[in-house]
Amino acid sequence: MVAGPRPALKVASPFPASGPDRSAEAGGLGAAASRFLWLLPSLLLAWLCLRAAELLAGIPAGATASAAIRVTATALAVDALAALRYLPLLFLCSLPFLLIRSRRGMFWGLGTAWSLLLVFQAALIQFFLTARAPLGADLFAYSWRDIDQTASAGVRLAPSLVVATLLALSCLWLLLAWLIQHQRLRPAPRVTALLFLPALAAMAWLPGLPAQARFETEDDYNLSLSKAAFFFDDNIAFLMRSRPTQVATAVARANPASSAPLVGFHYLDPNFPFLRAEQTPDGLGPHFIVQADTPPNLVFILVEGLGRSFSGPDAALGSFTPFLDELAGQSLYWQNFLAVQGRTFAALPSIFGSLPFAEKGFNALGEAMPAHATLLSILKGQGYRLNFYGGFDLDFDNERSFLRRQGVDVLLGKDDFGPGYVRSPGSNSWGYADNELVSLALSDAARNGRQPFVSVLQTMTTHTPYTFPDQQRYYGRFEQRLDQLGLSDREKDKRRAYRDIYSSILYVDDALRRYFAEARKLPAYQNTIFIVTGDHRLPEIPMSTWIDRYHVPLLIYSPLLRAPVSIKSVSSDFDIAPSLLALLSHQYGIRTPRAVTWVGTGLDLAPDFRSIHDFPLKQTKTNLVDFVSGPFFLSRDTLYTLGDGMDIEPSSDAAALARVQARFAAFRAANDKFSRTLALFPAGGTEQLAGFQERAQLPPGTVSASTPALSVREVRLPGQARAGQLAIDVVFANTGPAPSGEFVPLVVLSSAAGRELSESYGAPLTLAAGQVITRRLAVTSTGAPPGNYFLSVLASQPQTGKRLGAGRYRIPIRIDD
Repeated sequence: MVAGPRPALKVASPFPASGPDRSAEAGGLGAAASRFLWLLPSLLLAWLCLRAAELLAGIPAGATASAAIRVTATALAVDALAALRYLPLLFLCSLPFLLIRSRRGMFWGLGTAWSLLLVFQAALIQFFLTARAPLGADLFAYSWRDIDQTASAGVRLAPSLVVATLLALSCLWLLLAWLIQHQRLRPAPRVTALLFLPALAAMAWLPGLPAQARFETEDDYNLSLSKAAFFFDDNIAFLMRSRPTQVATAVARANPASSAPLVGFHYLDPNFPFLRAEQTPDGLGPHFIVQADTPPNLVFILVEGLGRSFSGPDAALGSFTPFLDELAGQSLYWQNFLAVQGRTFAALPSIFGSLPFAEKGFNALGEAMPAHATLLSILKGQGYRLNFYGGFDLDFDNERSFLRRQGVDVLLGKDDFGPGYVRSPGSNSWGYADNELVSLALSDAARNGRQPFVSVLQTMTTHTPYTFPDQQRYYGRFEQRLDQLGLSDREKDKRRAYRDIYSSILYVDDALRRYFAEARKLPAYQNTIFIVTGDHRLPEIPMSTWIDRYHVPLLIYSPLLRAPVSIKSVSSDFDIAPSLLALLSHQYGIRTPRAVTWVGTGLDLAPDFRSIHDFPLKQTKTNLVDFVSGPFFLSRDTLYTLGDGMDIEPSSDAAALARVQARFAAFRAANDKFSRTLALFPAGGTEQLAGFQERAQLPPGTVSASTPALSVREVRLPGQARAGQLAIDVVFANTGPAPSGEFVPLVVLSSAAGRELSESYGAPLTLAAGQVITRRLAVTSTGAPPGNYFLSVLASQPQTGKRLGAGRYRIPIRIDD
């Protein structure tokens, strides 16, 4: 029997080969718009699949049901508004496919285009889940080499997102096929035109970003954003920005004196917007034993992502740095210190040079960096040896270019470790873990003992993907630390969602413990000042407030230190170099420039909480939206009042808002001018050095008239607290020259998750000028189950309940059976 020819294999098509569905109906723009709205649900349903996966993976572990519902509802509302705003643009991009007469051609054209859009959205969501920040114009501020380094080292695909992407694509193609087959049911073109009118109005009038003031935390805000809409909005805004801003120009015309980048300084030449007379006081000198004939060595340890919320006394999430906590008790320790960048890109110029940001960070200027003076270059010119150690690629963020400009003698990165050192394991391609970095720095210090020197160690283990040698053992250490912190089972589970991160913090803390133990054996140790801080707070653990990403510890430790001091006043990265140079100039005769371009005014060493500085905070390379001015924090034009612990509360003070906006605008105008001219110093300006001239402890004009004099100086907790029997002793102080006015002591009891449980009030008080008084306050705690809680103690206005002066916030306390 001879087999006949086999029938040709045919691929099933969603469209019949004949009949009324063979081709799309003819028509112009009206018909195309009608088809677009009819087919759009296929894309929206697929988009919803991706949003659901993002919310499932992005809502923090341990979030309450009400918080999850609130964030979900907000995110869907933001998506709906973004879709409405971008609907006309999406229509125009889809128009070529909508005009195809063949239904098969329309199906494959639209399906492919919309699939690419979905994949792009999925990639943006993956970036957010990894970095905990949405991707915007910052993408174009990095070189392709930096992008490749970050992606290869840190990307871990979220399994739920992979599944959701496949599901979204399936929904898109299946529903699109059905809708194209049944497009005869679509609305009439005239009806379509009416439906497009709201979208056109939304595109013209709706804001690109939701109002920040409506969100309690930055993490909630970032999670709610439509990632594709944010990407396009941020890039359009970046490309269409104008400099100087209209606000800054108006400020300068109305009051030329207010157009200086910072108040309280004598600026020397309008062609060099940051050039001013050097007048930093020597606030550090009285705290050190001075050996005038032997200038001290300086060692800087810049810890990647070290946030105050998980390091140091009263850390909001519990401290995972037990060694640094011990060291803090032997140091000058700033509890309310702020990094001035949300990522590492500006850390070196800010810490060592107090330099302005320019457009994308000073390092981004590369070979175009203008002549500038830093602590490193000044000390290099007066006999100091400069050493820098990093376990990563030093070309990342252009750090190598900056360090070479300072004349660094020893510059060792991941390509310079040599045999015997073990690279980070697995997918972590950054380089060498921090224990290897410590070994390299100690080995080099033992070989090259010439003094005086400045050494810088920049860590990297506490960075995505948070992998390091012997990680399994540190998982056990992590569990031990949870027990030591006395957390409830629910709080432990919340921390376990970030086990890799917390275990890496414990690993770095142990590496630093080893570094200091070995450094004590070196001859230079007794004459060395150690400075330890974070370059920013890592964002992968959700942040509680809008300023949390900048809140880092600062420790200055030395055998030369007279006594440890815990300092609550606010300072920033910009203040470190001016203060250290003032110390070296005043106490050791180091010569410093007569004129400087410091953005900082020097470290504030007042032990009680206060905020007297003005300085900007640059969240990303392309995002300069935050500013601290005295007791206020401005973020995206929303004003907050600063409190101890970097607690922030929204402020309704319109006059203060206008004043802070004007100061921020003045700084931005100066920074924009510098970005255009790249001029910091006149020719030879960095070489004009002089000895120290004693000045007032605070430069004139730096203390804001609104700096609070009334403060909660101390809160004393009982050794054991029981529900219904909790009482605390509170020390109130009035450091001002006039009576405080009447106030009511207020104590707020909150759950470990931050939910307010009770408010307790004391009898009204009035403090005379300079008076300090202690009062016992009963705290309403009846019915509170055993567990961890927080107390906030403040003075309140009797009639309105508003906060007066500086309080103490998020003080941890445990209530037992």
